Amino acid sequence: MDQPHWGAPSSGNTMQMPAPAFGYPSGPPPRKKSPLPWILGGSGVVALIVVIVVAAMFLMNPDSTPTASDVTPPPSTTQEPSSEPQPETTIPPSIPDQQNSAPPLPQPRDGRVQDPETGLSYAFPGSPWQVPTSVAPDPLSLTWNTAAVAVSQNDFDGKGGNWLGNIFTGGLPEGLPYGGVDSMQATAATLLKAVEPVYYSPEHLRKTVQDKAIKVSGKDAWLLMVDLDFSKESEANGWKWKKERAAFVIVDRGASAPPALVYLSVPDNLDVSVANRVVESLKLS
Repeated sequence: MDQPHWGAPSSGNTMQMPAPAFGYPSGPPPRKKSPLPWILGGSGVVALIVVIVVAAMFLMNPDSTPTASDVTPPPSTTQEPSSEPQPETTIPPSIPDQQNSAPPLPQPRDGRVQDPETGLSYAFPGSPWQVPTSVAPDPLSLTWNTAAVAVSQNDFDGKGGNWLGNIFTGGLPEGLPYGGVDSMQATAATLLKAVEPVYYSPEHLRKTVQDKAIKVSGKDAWLLMVDLDFSKESEANGWKWKKERAAFVIVDRGASAPPALVYLSVPDNLDVSVANRVVESLKLS
């Protein structure tokens, strides 16, 4: 999977899904407090306010009594939805970098990685896999709660791009169609359709390995697992991997909680059986 270094400037793509637009507070800055009312104190404050209000009313409309229609509300701004993606530079500089402000990703404990948001956990594969310092922003904008990565090949394209194996867990994006357990298969297919052209862009063949309902700690789930064959491009370019196993697992957590999502991708030089072991080890607490 073509991805950049985690926690470093982006040199490729990482897995993310469309994120909703976020509005930011707008309007006039807060008024500075005058020390005068505090000096006057008590009833003097009330008297001062009455005098100021009456004077203002007279100046604004000396010939008539102000009505509700005479008062002009302060202007407000709204963000209109755009049909085109907005560049990251449109985000005001006052908004903190989500990558830098996010808490550290969970480390393995007792041989497992636990997602603090969804309750999903899986058996950590061990070396050469490691938990990155952070997950870099990427075109599909999915937020991951846990991550484990391993390098398949550094600078595979001669342009600084790194091909990595990955294991991610998080919540299913709200923008994806999901209508309960009966829609799981279609949702998994939608995920694959979105991811494949972005993160597996080199020419390849695809074969479905598993596309079926499973259980995770007694909860309904769906597994879509595929094998991607890059042999032709690998031989032409001298890559260290030829095939890759990718999988999505969607876990229904009931009506009161959004579904959980696992996305993993393991090149053959990192041992594709890791993908099977991670899926088989999934638990939901």
